[in-house]
This record gives sequence, structure tokens and C-alpha cells, in this order.
Amino acid sequence: MVYNVEERIGIYSVAKIFSEKLQWIFREQPINDFGIDGFIELTKYDVTLKIYVPTGKLFGIQVKSGKSYFKEKSNNSLTYRGSKKHVDYWKNYSIPVFVIIYDKELNRAYWQNVNSSTIILTSKSFKLKIPLQNIVDKKSSERLAGLTFYKNTYEYKLWQLRNSIKEVKALVKKDQYLYVEIESSHFFQSYSVTLIISDENCNNPAEVVHRLYEYNSYRFEYRFLISKDNSLKEAINDTLPWADLFLADEEFSDKLLIQAIFKEILNFHVGEFNTDIIKLKDSDDLFKLATYLADSYAFQIKLKPNQLGYAFLELENFLNKDPIVKQRVFI
Repeated sequence: MVYNVEERIGIYSVAKIFSEKLQWIFREQPINDFGIDGFIELTKYDVTLKIYVPTGKLFGIQVKSGKSYFKEKSNNSLTYRGSKKHVDYWKNYSIPVFVIIYDKELNRAYWQNVNSSTIILTSKSFKLKIPLQNIVDKKSSERLAGLTFYKNTYEYKLWQLRNSIKEVKALVKKDQYLYVEIESSHFFQSYSVTLIISDENCNNPAEVVHRLYEYNSYRFEYRFLISKDNSLKEAINDTLPWADLFLADEEFSDKLLIQAIFKEILNFHVGEFNTDIIKLKDSDDLFKLATYLADSYAFQIKLKPNQLGYAFLELENFLNKDPIVKQRVFI
């Protein structure tokens, strides 16, 4: 067997990226494998123990490293080519499989899930488009985790809607309010966001968040990490795609929230912090502004069902309705 130095550097480096940037566990396969270099196990942070604990959720990875894998590079993607025996093996694997291309010069790893929608078969082999935005880092951890549970984005988004059916029904029936808490994270270069949906309308969002969370009296809760470069509105829309968002009767946006936080700080702290908060407002630094005076900031959003919410209720009703014709014959 030939010892490929470039390949080993790639595997070690990718393992280091998963371990350091995502705090996920890398388990290497023996070198004489058939298309799987290792397994990644997702972890979650245990607040009580203050450690990351394994979840038992795994995906397989095939790592490729070297300049030859960047020959077919466009502005948006890389093209990876492989043999049909490997793609058949990966598609039939009992857990999701990802191809990862490592760039040694940038110390960056690009990923793509292997499934029927991403694979393009050719006469002798197959090719796989790997978007350059698919970088193994904290920003993409939620997408990677979602595809670990579900083989492709379609399955994940369908699960996301079906898992929210109770929330959508509650929203259509009665006004609901979303209480959002932004917390600065000491463990990552990111912020923790908690979303709690309740039918309670209160002028003190922070008090509501802590009370509902402490006594488990809220209806629905979501949590995610977000970097300072991401849009909070887009993140909430991605989490609750079936609802429109309103802040003080205006359509919610990051800029609208920045203005609201800025006015709130000025009302309570005149003079002393003016220079800092003006800089943060002018630079649209939402998360730093929200956590400037304290480690967390809470606010309220009013929810209204959107077209997707109504449409999914109709689809759900159809899917749960017993068919009149039990069997169909197509000729």
C-alpha cells in the first residue's frame, strides 16, 4: 500500500477543524477502508457539567486533499469526480456521507452531502458540485447537523414544517408572541439566541423569558447559535418559516431592532455611553449593541401566520385524510 502524505495531512487537518471549530468528535477509520475515512459524531454542550457530550448522531466523511482537487474550480463551486463503485457504496450507506475537500493553503475544508440530488452521473464515473460557501465552520454547523439527521435538505425542511404543526395551528387560532433573548457566548465567537412562543402579551420581555423558561410554562422553544455577521431576521425566518414577524406593528428587520435598542439605551443611559452606542448603531452591529450593557437582551415580536403556514395546514389536512379510493391502477 502506498502511503499518501498529502491525504494524511488532509485527514488530520479536517479532524482538527471539526474538533476545534465545532467541538464535534472525529473517529478515524482504518487506512485500508473502502471510501470512508472517518466518522464525525455530533456533540451538545451540557450546561450543568460544563462539557461537550456525544449525542450518538454520526455521519461518514471522505476527505480529499491536494491541488488536483481544485482544477475544476469556478467562482461558486468545486467539482469532485469519483468512481461509480464509491457513489453506490455511499448512497447505500446506513448513515449520511459527506465528501470534504481540504485546502492546505487556506486551512479550509469544503463539504457536500452525497445523495441522489447532488450526484451527477457521467458515462464512466460521477461528479459532485461542492459549493464554496459550504465551509466546515460554526456558521454551517446547523446545516451539517440537519443533514446528519435527514439525508437531504428537502427531507429536513419537510420535517421542520411537520415538527411545527402545533405552533402553526396555535398561531392561526390565536395571536402569539415571540420572545427573543440574545446572549453573548463565552465559548464561541458567536451569540446564543433563544426563541419562546407564548400567547402572553407582556411589556417586559426579559421577565417573561426568564419566568416562562424557569417554570416551563411556555408553549414552544427554539435555540440556535449565530455569528455577528449573520442576519437575525433571516435566522428567525429560517427557524419559523410559517410566520411573519412584526416589531411594534412594523415588519421586523435587523435595522428596525437596532433603532429600537439604540433608543432604549439612550432613554436610560444618557451621555456616558453615547459615543460607543452611536458607533455600534452606525456600523449596524446588532449583536454587540444588544449585549453592550449586559450579557443578554430580550425583546418581543408579534407573529402572524403567512401563506406558507396556511398552505401547510391544508397539506397536512390532506395527508391525514383517509382516501376514498383505497387502490388505484395506472395503465
